[in-house]
Amino acid sequence: MVKIEMVEFTITGENRMHCSGCEQRIGNALRRLPGVQDVRASAHNQQVVASIDTTLVSRDQVRIKLAQLGYQVESSRGA
Repeated sequence: MVKIEMVEFTITGENRMHCSGCEQRIGNALRRLPGVQDVRASAHNQQVVASIDTTLVSRDQVRIKLAQLGYQVESSRGA
């Protein structure tokens, strides 16, 4: 059974999103994870919001992928 959850992360480390290229890079990487339905990344707000199917991917897996991209994050919602 599909269980969709909205998760939100705020980028807190030194490495920040600076442009639409950063936003696209994050979106493309997260969409490659099975179960990630939608991604919105905002350089202006330093936030990443994703809809995930928690039967296929966990919040921690999304956080790990963001770390692999060089971003330190904190959960803002869905924690």
